Amino acid sequence: MKWWPAATLTDADHGEYELIPGSELSPGQRRRRAQRWRIRPAYVLIVSACLLCSSIALFTVDFLRLRGQKPSNDKGWLNFFKQLWPVGLPDVTDNWQNENNKAMNALMSCMVERTCKENQTSIILLSSEHFSHSIAGHVSGEDIWAISVLIALQEMGYTTIYAPKNDELARTYRRFPDLVKAVILEGADSRRCFDDAKCIKTPGHPLGVPVWKMFSFHFWTGAEHPLGNRWTLSPENYPILAPGNSKENFYLGYSIERTCVKKPFILGDERPVQAYILAKQLSYFTDKNYMWKGVSLVPPFPLDLVAGMRNDTKGPSTIPDGINNLGRLNQRNFYEQLSKSRVLIGIGSPRLSPSPYDALCMGVPFINPIFNWNKDDPQDRNRWDTQHDGLKFQDPPYVYHVRRDDGEGLWAAVKEAVDHPIPRYIVPDMSMDALKYRLGILVEGDWKTPAEEILRERKATGKGKTFEL
Repeated sequence: MKWWPAATLTDADHGEYELIPGSELSPGQRRRRAQRWRIRPAYVLIVSACLLCSSIALFTVDFLRLRGQKPSNDKGWLNFFKQLWPVGLPDVTDNWQNENNKAMNALMSCMVERTCKENQTSIILLSSEHFSHSIAGHVSGEDIWAISVLIALQEMGYTTIYAPKNDELARTYRRFPDLVKAVILEGADSRRCFDDAKCIKTPGHPLGVPVWKMFSFHFWTGAEHPLGNRWTLSPENYPILAPGNSKENFYLGYSIERTCVKKPFILGDERPVQAYILAKQLSYFTDKNYMWKGVSLVPPFPLDLVAGMRNDTKGPSTIPDGINNLGRLNQRNFYEQLSKSRVLIGIGSPRLSPSPYDALCMGVPFINPIFNWNKDDPQDRNRWDTQHDGLKFQDPPYVYHVRRDDGEGLWAAVKEAVDHPIPRYIVPDMSMDALKYRLGILVEGDWKTPAEEILRERKATGKGKTFEL
């Protein structure tokens, strides 16, 4: 390869630019070029700044204009969501699938239109069947607890989605795991989900339900959750009432306030002289929990006793003397009879029924039988075992406590209650505001951190099944 020497150029030949590598500039060229480069950066900087300011101004104008407009395809998205979650029965409220579609339509619409209200983008999955049963009209104690919690969650603005049983729960959770704040399910189902790789979150199933998001809906005392008491929800304040096995249970509670206040209040002197017997089955008078054995139920003073019972025994219907059985009552007729009674008399069963709370809200005192007590200190209520322990710390004129088989004490308490009518009374912890307060702690609380502590302990000790956070 032949290398050619660089040509020697004069100032006139070289011009203004260095075209050939290695050529040298004259002193005059260097001075002129330095002057031009001192001017050029300032010029470029000024022009760039002007262009930047213009771009920002135009972007701001467009942003503000578009911000006030809804996206042109909002309507298309809304129609699409309606196809995904069709509401076939807009006026029906007792079908959980239909209610789910209503809730999802509302959630997707507010997210598209940017109109979501407080808590609306937080989903609570209701997997206990008592929630779907409650909107279908079932009225067991668990169903009444469930409808109360449901109403409170909806009033707080949360999106509630029904997912009965674990298969439905797993399918539903996988659709929007990050939006789900909590899952409420039956205690037995929480354990089954925990042991099911298709339900619980695992390394191979990252969209499964984290165990710390699950809470067991458990009507009785004790722990009913894979992580123990803290994730076990209780209808009564079992941490105080049953500290032996429920000290760390989460007291959720419930409220009958919304249902009760719909019933007009009847003044005491406008009510018939009537007492309602808390018994819906005839067998309650013959089982081991019957509290008035050997006590005549014929009142020693003018008073009508009524009850709404079905005969669940194998023999003929044998109703105790003194009681007018109205037969099995639906909820509306039960409330009607209760609201015009002057006192509600417990006989031992059912335990922890919501009916005494209904009665107090309707201005009807409750006679609460005491099963067992401390013989050395009969007034020590901490040692009492009553038909309704949730009310054992309440006093007359609202609640009268009578020891079992004490006929004289029973009728004295009934007479006192009849003669001293009460206004509506809602136990403070059973108000709707109190329930919402506890729900807020449940839904918005940090449950992952204590679950991490349990996981570390299980790994360190080798005791207990480990899990994925």
